[in-house]
Amino acid sequence: MREKMKTKKKMMILNCSICDVSYDEHQRVPLTLQCGHCFCKECLTRIFSATTTTTICCPKCRHVSAVGNSVSALAKNFSLLAIIQSSTSGSDTNYRNFIDNRSSDSDDDYEEDDDRGGHAIDITSHHNLRLVAKISEGRRIGVEMWRGVLSGCGGGGGRRVAVKRVKIGDGMDMDWVLSEIERLRRASMWCRNVCSFHGAIVMDGHMCLVMDHCCGSVQLEMQKNEGRLTLEQILRYGADIARGVAE
Repeated sequence: MREKMKTKKKMMILNCSICDVSYDEHQRVPLTLQCGHCFCKECLTRIFSATTTTTICCPKCRHVSAVGNSVSALAKNFSLLAIIQSSTSGSDTNYRNFIDNRSSDSDDDYEEDDDRGGHAIDITSHHNLRLVAKISEGRRIGVEMWRGVLSGCGGGGGRRVAVKRVKIGDGMDMDWVLSEIERLRRASMWCRNVCSFHGAIVMDGHMCLVMDHCCGSVQLEMQKNEGRLTLEQILRYGADIARGVAE
């Protein structure tokens, strides 16, 4: 049963949610809009050709992304490309690692949301955050790391996330802080291999910074290989790190 669910998730993740055709590395390469949602180049080209401006409106959330003269200027979704490449080469390791990090174990609280648009979570529609277990105390007073479950308005299942819980101090301008956090989210959304930051939720006198719950880090990958990264890891992680620094 679990294998069937994983197969279904794989088909959903590797298919464009507009045309329902599998992504590839050419005309249907997965491109990421500035809102974080991902669609194939073919569909985005058709949408862009119907507009008279240099922007494109996301079919899912309606956020307007600056494109320029061609959708080719949009960032490729390298996480999906890595899965596609491993699938075509006969190795499914990258896909299994990708799914295992996003899937639950046997806990019903960790059902995966049906989000076919990419890896980003829309905080505005998934604002029901439940803290499950504290992971650690932060270096500063009032900062904690938690495991949590983020779900939509309809309740039911949810997505497993990591939460940095920060106590709101007296005199803190929350409007300004949240606007700066939104700028950070938009800047980091290109870095799918390195960080997956989804935004902030204010609850119970605390600001909760919501991130993907991941197993491992770049540092751990280096420790496994005598302090080095493989060439594939350098290309995969390095591109995202450089893009994040530039943003």
